[in-house]
Amino acid sequence: MLYRPRHALVPEAYERRPYFRRLIKGARQELKFALRARHPAPPRKFMIFAQGRSGSTLLTSTLDSHPEIRCDDEILIVPRVFPRGFVKLAARQAPAQAYGFHVKITQLHAWQGIHDIAGFLKDIEKDGWGIVYLWRGNLLRQVVSNVFAEAAGTYHMDGGQKRPASIILPLERLAHEIDWRTRLREAEQAAVQGRKFFEIVYERDLQDPKRQADTFAALQDFIGVSGVPLKPRLKKMVVSPLFELLSNYDEVADWIAARPEYSSFLET
Repeated sequence: MLYRPRHALVPEAYERRPYFRRLIKGARQELKFALRARHPAPPRKFMIFAQGRSGSTLLTSTLDSHPEIRCDDEILIVPRVFPRGFVKLAARQAPAQAYGFHVKITQLHAWQGIHDIAGFLKDIEKDGWGIVYLWRGNLLRQVVSNVFAEAAGTYHMDGGQKRPASIILPLERLAHEIDWRTRLREAEQAAVQGRKFFEIVYERDLQDPKRQADTFAALQDFIGVSGVPLKPRLKKMVVSPLFELLSNYDEVADWIAARPEYSSFLET
């Protein structure tokens, strides 16, 4: 069966839902937030700018465990009438010293109708939001993680779920997602140029426990909250070697080997 993405802008399956259904849901929530925004805006605000399957939920959930931080996940996953206004309302939903949320570049394009991403980030920065830019270097692992999550029926694991022993990664899907995620990363990097941002590289800053602790310490300083030890609750879903995870590993390895620019993806 050939892989045909149902929405070229949205690689994650859980986002492929009818636009107007999302529009109605978003408008209702926007009105509800406007009526409930009783708290003053927190003195510190930040936005996590990252693709899916890059460690973003680990980051948001861990930061949300900080006593001075409220950190939401993808609040722009449905269309908003006024996206910048909505994130301001979201920041006023709960008393906290700092508020943050995660957004993907695809959500800004597909759901918010924002095509000048650099301009949006510039405006957000003017509104007092710090920018945390998270990205993942190994695009093969990122694609495998996405396909694996679909097969498992869950995108995040807290230790209680079962997962498949291995998956098949269709080469057509592999080619499409690596190409598309490469383009997304290039667009992200162009958008953050000229902005002051805190950069996190998944492999460098989040995989090793010691480095992860250092990253969270530095990130708390960037946000402007008290430094406390933070320990992630979520478990890494895909930890085995690729040759164990992929039933068609040899086929995938041959495909990667024919493209020298991707050769490093098989090493980790």
